[in-house]
Amino acid sequence: MMRLIHSPVRRSKTFESTLQALGGKDATLFPTLREALTFCAVLGYKERRRQPLDTRAGTEDIAGAQYQLNEAVDVIFALALADRKNSDILRPDKERECVQIYEEYANGGLELVQSWIDRYSDQSVEDAVWRGLSTIGVKPPIPSNSAGEIVEPTF
Repeated sequence: MMRLIHSPVRRSKTFESTLQALGGKDATLFPTLREALTFCAVLGYKERRRQPLDTRAGTEDIAGAQYQLNEAVDVIFALALADRKNSDILRPDKERECVQIYEEYANGGLELVQSWIDRYSDQSVEDAVWRGLSTIGVKPPIPSNSAGEIVEPTF
């Protein structure tokens, strides 16, 4: 069941350029900042990197409405449940806490992605992310030959 969230989702300005490189109009990996942030949150969870937002650096908000009726809202609640291992976290009065867990994993994921961009600075952001993912055991999808291969018809 899809739930709506009313809390804005915050991100630290510390990694704003990293996020912009991953998602949005000029990025190649993700079409939206929301999808890039959700990727970082899952990555942060996978690598056990939960990092509070540096509020001194300032934060940017993504309106809760951006998380309506798409898979990103499900990730918020799934991460909270995985983190707490107790369904009480899913109660409506705990929404802000769920969002904060997502924000902190996303922040940790962004820090990791930034370290890959720094380490593989001779490569594009996309290549740096794939190189970094391979170092933690995530393999790129194997392209299927069926789409790219032109088969001549036989008559």
